Amino acid sequence: MKRKDALSSDPRTIDLVSDDRWRLHCRVERIGDDLLCRLGGGDEHVGAVALAQWEVGRARTECLIVGHHREKELALHAAHRLCKASRRSAVCIAGIHFDDLTANEVQAVSRAADRLTKQAAKLVEDEREHLAVSESSILARIESGAPELKEKIESFLRRPLDDLRSEHRAAIDSWAGEAIELFAPLYLSNACMNDCEYCGFRRSEHFPRTTLDREEALAQARYLAGQGHDSIELVTGEVPTPQFVEYIAGFCESLLAQRPAARVGLNVGALDEAQYRRLRAAGAIDARIYQESYDQDVYFRVHRGGPKRDMAQRLAAPHRVARAGLPTVGLGILLGLAPLAAELARLCRHAEILREDFPEIGIDFSLPRIRPLRGSVPGHAAHVVEDEALMKAFLYLRLRFPTAELTLSTRESPLLRDALLPLGISRLSAGVSTAPGGYCAECASAVEQFKISDTRSYAEIAETVRRAKRAVASR
Repeated sequence: MKRKDALSSDPRTIDLVSDDRWRLHCRVERIGDDLLCRLGGGDEHVGAVALAQWEVGRARTECLIVGHHREKELALHAAHRLCKASRRSAVCIAGIHFDDLTANEVQAVSRAADRLTKQAAKLVEDEREHLAVSESSILARIESGAPELKEKIESFLRRPLDDLRSEHRAAIDSWAGEAIELFAPLYLSNACMNDCEYCGFRRSEHFPRTTLDREEALAQARYLAGQGHDSIELVTGEVPTPQFVEYIAGFCESLLAQRPAARVGLNVGALDEAQYRRLRAAGAIDARIYQESYDQDVYFRVHRGGPKRDMAQRLAAPHRVARAGLPTVGLGILLGLAPLAAELARLCRHAEILREDFPEIGIDFSLPRIRPLRGSVPGHAAHVVEDEALMKAFLYLRLRFPTAELTLSTRESPLLRDALLPLGISRLSAGVSTAPGGYCAECASAVEQFKISDTRSYAEIAETVRRAKRAVASR
């Protein structure tokens, strides 16, 4: 398909023509905020008309005029897709007629029309999501101070790490007395509605999806408790449906009632405020909402579909966490997607804005780097962040936010994790699996989200932390 820009002088109109022998056309026009779609080819006529209306977060569709069966289906699908993409009412008028087609040719025409309406809906969705980001007050506030901060961070990152350590020796030594929390992620499910380029759980990957039932998940939690963990982070793909959120809340309640864990955090994607309130009532103490990238071009390129593609909604999620009463919100960027200094500057501004709006909110930073994945999921970084740059980035966050938590994952090697401990790390994952059910041999075949680097046990990492503290204290 190609877009007929010559016919689309009005930016509110989309004109598409199929690039096959049928030359079908799909024209989408604005009627106020609503949409009118004309889908046609061959002899022009009105074969079917369908209306879809956006109600309570869903597209509800009905056919007003029924003609040929295939045109009815095409009109219904087109109206539904455009309504869902725009979150406005959409009408589709479908009329396609060619004489003397074979059954195979009829199928080919239907497929071409279906592709056209999918492409039109994608363009409408892109327009809505980019407009929402451009109108985001949170992004405007982030960008207002980011360029100046980026210059300061670039200067900081250019300095040798040893010089930074020497300059901030007193502060670094003072962190040695702070407690370091060890935690483990408990993956409840690898189902996900998103299609993120960098993620092993993305929906376009074809593998058996696993969701633990309550008893299976409790068995995982008991295993972790037996290793020494009392802090567990519940992790899932992003499935922001009422049923899935209730499943997480029910497990959280069971987990705390049966006491395999004393502290339960969340890494389950961006939810609405009511859903966060439900999870807070279930006992969750924090929620991590990693932005991954604040660069709009990068964000829309790597988030190809699903609720996470809505960048404006993602940017606002930490505010929803705070309004829901969760005491701590986790922020993070996925290092390797975009230049480090610019991303770190925006991350800092986002945290400062949260503190301005919610002075009591706790902030937890994480700086994961892209990890190798399987199959067709790329594991390479467009902007490689070397070990020393990562250490400087963590040091910068600790100096700028002395009371924030800094979380370090098992994505990093044991050597690097040990070297980072004295620079203010306060949360450390230990004895980790990134697959649902991955803490028992029976579930060894479950698909993991990414490959970890630090495979040491909870006991080994706990002893490493104790040694690091003794070494600093003896200086």
